[in-house]
Amino acid sequence: ANDEVETYTYADFKAQSNKVANALKDLGIQKGERVFILSDRIPELYFSCFGILKLGAIMAPLFSAFGPEPIRERVARAEGSVIITTPKLLPKVNAIRSELPSVRHVIVMAHREGATVADEDIDYMSIVGPASEEFEIERTGAEDWSVMHFTSGTTGLPKGAAHVHNAIVSQYATGKYALDLHPDDIYWCTADPGWVTGTSYGMFAPFSNGVT
Repeated sequence: ANDEVETYTYADFKAQSNKVANALKDLGIQKGERVFILSDRIPELYFSCFGILKLGAIMAPLFSAFGPEPIRERVARAEGSVIITTPKLLPKVNAIRSELPSVRHVIVMAHREGATVADEDIDYMSIVGPASEEFEIERTGAEDWSVMHFTSGTTGLPKGAAHVHNAIVSQYATGKYALDLHPDDIYWCTADPGWVTGTSYGMFAPFSNGVT
């Protein structure tokens, strides 16, 4: 808004994602648990994605334009433990929360909207702000799950597709050779992080290649 610019270095990104990993670990989130993100493209979305991966949990992005029912289907089928969202999108979660017994925590990134957070929810900054910037990344195997994507559901129920940590090898290589990314490039991916292109080529390929 208002043509404001925020700039983050890779060192900032490391610190912020470490803080998210520590905050989730303090909530009792463990390796292999599914953590859903329902958010527009704000920096905290990216901090959260990589904090989840560092913890060894499974990052499950949701398309921010989804209504309550597509959200319910995906979170229920993956038995999600946490939903990280924004005040603007929270009503969609509240509409179906009673039908999601696996969800232990709803974390609300309220600070950008200056919103208050309900008692039953957790304010993102209240747990991430004071968390340590140091985190020992969970050891993962090549075939350990990293990201849970879902198909669009146009031909029946949406199908969950698990990506593994070793996928980063292909994402790095296709970023380097197919997208021809170079260190001094400024790269933008139009795809929403709720879909596979928005993560594989909006996050993993450019970040592994160290581009802006």
